[in-house]
Amino acid sequence: MKRTIPYLKPYRWAMAAAMTALGVSTVCDLLLPTIMSQILNNGIYEKDFAYIARCCGRMFLVCLTGIAAQLIGAWWSNKVVACFCRDLRGELFRRVNAMSFEEFGELGTAALVTRATHDVETVSWVVSDLAGSAIAIPVLFLGGVVLAMGKDVLLSLLMLAFVPLILAVVLYAGRNMDEVWKKSDGYMDKQSGIMRERLRGIRPIRAFDAEKKEHERVAQATHVMAKHIIQANVTMGMIAPLATFLLDLAVVLIVYAGGWRLESGSGLTGGDIFAIVQYVSLVASGVIMGAFSIIMIPHAKVAAERIGQILEARGIADPVARQALTLEGDIRFDHVSFRYEGAEEPALRDITLHIPKGRKAAIIGGTGAGKSTLVSILLGFRTPTEGQVLLDGVPIGRLSRRGVRENIGCVLQNAAIFSGTIRENVAMGDLSAGDEAIWQALETAQARDFVSAFPEGIDHPVKQSGKNLSGGQRQRIGIARALLKKAAIYIFDDSFSALDLLTEAKLRKALAGSIAGKTQIVIGQRVASAMHCDCIFVMDQGRLVDQGTHQELLGRCRVYQEICASQTGGGYETR
Repeated sequence: MKRTIPYLKPYRWAMAAAMTALGVSTVCDLLLPTIMSQILNNGIYEKDFAYIARCCGRMFLVCLTGIAAQLIGAWWSNKVVACFCRDLRGELFRRVNAMSFEEFGELGTAALVTRATHDVETVSWVVSDLAGSAIAIPVLFLGGVVLAMGKDVLLSLLMLAFVPLILAVVLYAGRNMDEVWKKSDGYMDKQSGIMRERLRGIRPIRAFDAEKKEHERVAQATHVMAKHIIQANVTMGMIAPLATFLLDLAVVLIVYAGGWRLESGSGLTGGDIFAIVQYVSLVASGVIMGAFSIIMIPHAKVAAERIGQILEARGIADPVARQALTLEGDIRFDHVSFRYEGAEEPALRDITLHIPKGRKAAIIGGTGAGKSTLVSILLGFRTPTEGQVLLDGVPIGRLSRRGVRENIGCVLQNAAIFSGTIRENVAMGDLSAGDEAIWQALETAQARDFVSAFPEGIDHPVKQSGKNLSGGQRQRIGIARALLKKAAIYIFDDSFSALDLLTEAKLRKALAGSIAGKTQIVIGQRVASAMHCDCIFVMDQGRLVDQGTHQELLGRCRVYQEICASQTGGGYETR
């Protein structure tokens, strides 16, 4: 909780206003039984209807004050909770963006989603209690007890005798709630992860008739999660009826003892007994509210610990302060090796290569050759286990990672398309770009024709992940976004795979003119994408096995020859 409560600090005055307003509302609730007692004692018994009318007027004013204070308090309380959730979720989003790939993979997307939604909402219950119940509970309890004692001490003590019993019930019920909520929230992560897998892989699941198996996986996670949630809710549900039973028993004893004291001439009146019974109800409300707050603390504690896993993540440390960089595009890998955490074998082994500025290079190899890992290291997402990467002759560790990325335009394997419009997706490359620059980038990326065909043009709405676009269209929008960014280095990581050969040939020709003089790195498995590059680097099982031009590699590199043969059905003729 200590990591989440500081996010309330900017709203401490709003919370104070909510507490004050709700405190006034609670005081108004306490005044009503006193006025009602006066009506019974001084109005009804004396048949003084004018006094009754005056008291009713005071009750009406007290009620209006209480309602107004309740509305003001609820408004401020909800505002504090909403702002707290907004700030906390915003910070979680920033921390997730700063996470290293290892930290992100350890938690997983499903767990991060539930922490930013369900867990934040759970912690907000505590915030709501602080803004609403922190004043209402003690005022109801202490005020009710003090006013009841002002009527009759003995009857008040009967009421207080049941409070320890209620607290004992609450503490007994909540003794093992931490473990229950931990297990239920853990299986909520698991269920969310399975559902994401099913939605992303719904076509293969149907194609391989694996729906029954997937149903069993979801059912297992759901049943375990439901078991613990039901256990927790049943425990919480027992508190209210048990507390009500004990307090109703207190009311019966108070009425019985009150009748006895009424007959004994103690000075107690029927109005006093009525008021004490009302105070019992108010004290009961305070006790039950407090009980639910106590029983919810373990759940909020578990949620806060889960949120703390993100807030305390080390992230990708940038040892250099942000600096304005203007790179020329010279890239050198000097004996770079990299091993993923927990992996038996390194993903990259002693990679040494040089790409001079303004040259067009290709990195080719089969699946698992280490091509994408090489890109991650170049972008600063991962740190080499051995060796170093130099940009313009400067080790990348001495440069600001953000500054490095500002000089690189990158199209990754899976083009990230966001819900919105085509304009918004392309403009992410340069937020200050105008329509003319966007259209020019689309034309270079061979996307102008299909975008122009839409009635809305670049304002055509795009669904999340580009579901209403084809794979080739998504890739071309991603390429246009990268081209809009004025960079020294452009990386195309298997970003031509969904394009037909004619479109790819047109794209290569357009790129040769639009980003001439810029360093280009084409990564993929297609020889057609690599053969026109100045230099081709061939990778196999994390090693750089050869480098050279297309013709040179055809003559001497067995791995490159096999790739060519697999794509042409035999020999590969140059064009």
